[in-house]
Amino acid sequence: MTLKRLLHRLVAQLHIALVLIAYNAAASTDGSNHKPKKVDKRRKLDSHFNMKIFWKQGYRWQGRSSEKKWCMVCKTSRCLKGSGLKIDKCDRDDSRQHFYFDDGRIRSRRNTSVCLERRGRSIMLDNCDRSINQVWDTLRKDQPFQLKIPGNSAKCASQHHHPKQGEKVYMTSCKRSVRADSDKWVVY
Repeated sequence: MTLKRLLHRLVAQLHIALVLIAYNAAASTDGSNHKPKKVDKRRKLDSHFNMKIFWKQGYRWQGRSSEKKWCMVCKTSRCLKGSGLKIDKCDRDDSRQHFYFDDGRIRSRRNTSVCLERRGRSIMLDNCDRSINQVWDTLRKDQPFQLKIPGNSAKCASQHHHPKQGEKVYMTSCKRSVRADSDKWVVY
């Protein structure tokens, strides 16, 4: 890795760390009119859900105007550390599609020791820790949400176009995903 690239990566990580510090400080301040949206901490680890790509009447995916339920799933059968994520037909009985909100992180139910972690454009499963790369902004169980980096509204977790089976989920341009109607997720 070149020195320039290493410095760029360090500056980006420092920026995310500063955003998280500001986010936590604002969340703990009473009376502020500019509090960030709260992370849903009420969900218990025994209350799992599928993460489905949001669809509404009027969307046309792959030339179809009827809803096709696409959910996030681990690429490996046991959701091991290092596994990537893809989309597949939603199946509430498939534990590879089950996740928990855990204090700003998204934890796998199939393997509760791993969480979704951003690595550049990739999203992988890694051991859950307090890494800034495992913190996600605006996790909601009551309405559609974008999976974003705190303080960075430009990048979202998506497959960035009309979904189809087996496509990789990764960090991509929110604008591009909005144009394809695939930028939001819902608890399913």
